[in-house]
Amino acid sequence: MHQTNKWTIASIIFVLMFPLSCAKHIPEQRFVNDNAKFDLLIGGLTSEFKEGIVSRLVERYKDQGNVDLVNFDKLNQVQCSDYDVILVMDSVQAWSLFNFSLKSFLKKTENCNNVVLLFTANDPEWEYQYNDLDAITSASMVDNEDRVFNELAAKIDVMISKI
Repeated sequence: MHQTNKWTIASIIFVLMFPLSCAKHIPEQRFVNDNAKFDLLIGGLTSEFKEGIVSRLVERYKDQGNVDLVNFDKLNQVQCSDYDVILVMDSVQAWSLFNFSLKSFLKKTENCNNVVLLFTANDPEWEYQYNDLDAITSASMVDNEDRVFNELAAKIDVMISKI
């Protein structure tokens, strides 16, 4: 293979893999409440921006219900009926072309009405919709944390109120 072609291929692989290297797994934890009124699952990939939101959500809900934090690889083991609310967080990579785990999870849960999505993207105007499921989208900017937290809490509160 020609030297230029090797560098081109290596560059393309690096560009495609770079966003994946920035993603972090959620540290798996379980917050158990003996008088839990609901079960909330938060799963997916995280970032510094999303970590702040997850911390706030855990603080808000751990005294009312059971809260589980799981990695993306555990999401495909989850059934809709296992939880009252499932929050999935991911980053948009190449306009969602490389979010294979998420696509698999969404396909499996497309008839569920207890799933909330959060996507972060470089483009603050970008919006995502899968079937009838809208996602809360945001650029990963500290200025957006309050807005995103409030939107997520509002959606989760609505689902919890139906229990």
